[in-house]
Amino acid sequence: MEELTRVDPNEDPYLALRTALVVAICLILAEPLGITIPMLPVVIAMSMASGQRGALNARTFAGPLVLPVIAIIFSWLAAATVNTPLLFALINGLLMVGGLALMLFRGSRGGMMLTVFPLLMAMMALYSDYALAAMRDAMALGGLGIGVAMILLNMLFPPQTSRVHVELVEPLVTDRPLAALMIRVAVYIPVMLLIFASGDMNLLIVPIMLIFICAEPSHDKRMNQVVDRGGGTLIGGGIAAAVLCIYSLVPQPIVLILALTAVTYFLIDKMTTGRGRPLRYQYICSTALVMALSATSGGRDALEVVLQRVVLTSGAMIGGILLLALLETIFLDRPEGEQQAPVLA
Repeated sequence: MEELTRVDPNEDPYLALRTALVVAICLILAEPLGITIPMLPVVIAMSMASGQRGALNARTFAGPLVLPVIAIIFSWLAAATVNTPLLFALINGLLMVGGLALMLFRGSRGGMMLTVFPLLMAMMALYSDYALAAMRDAMALGGLGIGVAMILLNMLFPPQTSRVHVELVEPLVTDRPLAALMIRVAVYIPVMLLIFASGDMNLLIVPIMLIFICAEPSHDKRMNQVVDRGGGTLIGGGIAAAVLCIYSLVPQPIVLILALTAVTYFLIDKMTTGRGRPLRYQYICSTALVMALSATSGGRDALEVVLQRVVLTSGAMIGGILLLALLETIFLDRPEGEQQAPVLA
């Protein structure tokens, strides 16, 4: 997949403002819309809004509007197969392989929809029917809300360019594509099945982080993911802890909303002004939002949420990159000789 590009302030001076406002809107509307898992639409909204590049086009609004469709399809699939364990595991495994292949060989973001979202629905179905319905509603209602909010905010604070962004992706080019894919499947599938067997929602971050490691075509790209997402987890955890400290002193919803909106604005602005890779700032923001909302809406101890996320994310990414390197060394003749070819998507 394309690595997030740095934002040109002359092309889009309002990116941070739009992203912060869409996060605030999702937080404000969560209770009136009956969304019991507010972190999901909030994080999706932040990711989609901060990933916007160039002039407005149909793709700008396609993501939010397709979320309700994805929510309905994958929640139905999970509910229909959860009581048949072999079929449940087979379908989720096939979706994962297909999504991973799309990300690895085509650089397609659509591949992420075949891995992350079915995984979320599958874990919810294993937990309870209520949890599955809550996740489905959060995605469906959140998607509609995000779509409307992004349309309005882009009308009020539009990008200042006519240049349509064309993604530059670097898919894996190798003379042994099946072997490369199977190595990644061998790393991911056992972890996915173990998480299914445990039924522990707190472990869900492990297979999600592995997806981003396995989908990268080269060792350098994987290391970037480890540094950006692993390091971002540590920094995001610290920011979340600061937000939770403020909230503990003044435990009012408006205080939490204002604090998270300010954090979002500051971090997304760094995608323009900061010296680090843009993905790092986006992931720091994502982590801070998830940890703060998990601690305030999930009834769990704040310190436990922060420490668990840091340990699980770091362990999953470091373990994943080491295991992939070992398997490539054993089963591929020239793991470092695979060439990447830039492709305009």
